[in-house]
Amino acid sequence: MGESHASDTILMTVQAGPQAPTLQEAARILGVTKSDVDASFGVVPIDEERGLFAVKVGAASVASRPASDAVRGPFSNPRIATFGRTR
Repeated sequence: MGESHASDTILMTVQAGPQAPTLQEAARILGVTKSDVDASFGVVPIDEERGLFAVKVGAASVASRPASDAVRGPFSNPRIATFGRTR
């Protein structure tokens, strides 16, 4: 996926088994290619008991994805930074 900016990436959640899916498995669930998934972000557990994981993907890659109960999103991907002075 290369270097990306928050404006051209989105967060999606995928429903998988009790273990985190690989990037390839997450891409398959989303209906995109592995190169569309941000490898540096990885697969982040949201609720492991429910098998819910987050991945960051290129916004254009999921624009025409088929509907699926295993996929939710897109969710915004705001830049997180400190607010005010640090101590």
